[in-house]
Amino acid sequence: MKSPGNDLLLLAGKSLTLLIQGVMALAAGVVALVAVTLPFVQDTINTEMRAEFGPDITAMPVATVLGLLAVVCALCVLVFLFFGKLRGIIDTVASGDPFVPENADRLNAMGWIQIAITALSFVATGVAAFVAHWASQFSEVSIKDDFDLDVAPVLLILTLFILARVFRHGAAMREDLEGTV
Repeated sequence: MKSPGNDLLLLAGKSLTLLIQGVMALAAGVVALVAVTLPFVQDTINTEMRAEFGPDITAMPVATVLGLLAVVCALCVLVFLFFGKLRGIIDTVASGDPFVPENADRLNAMGWIQIAITALSFVATGVAAFVAHWASQFSEVSIKDDFDLDVAPVLLILTLFILARVFRHGAAMREDLEGTV
């Protein structure tokens, strides 16, 4: 049997979580930079759009775009945090001691983070549809006007909360066992 420290799956999982966290940090930084810059360049953008597409073009809905950027930035931060919690669990598995109370707390936090991600995804979809409707004046834009309920996030949330209880129970059982020895 392989020791947890030499497990290629754990190494791949840790590497992937670090990569995803790096991508999310970079994406959040770029989105934040765009959001900070947009109010200063909105007049130039609107002027150039009118010059190219004509005077009847509606000005960019800057407040709505800024709201969408804020939601996207928040989603990036939440995904970063989610994978940070997962990396913490991977580290305890690699060390050979996964049934610790901290992992139950991590799984519980991951469940709440996923709830926030799911809720913000609905908000982002609605705001993006509004921005897409504005953008349709430039070219044909397909706007999805119905929301499909995806059960995968709900199943993930339930799984995380159940695993949190399993890990909490396992840690308590181990603590009881150590107390009797």
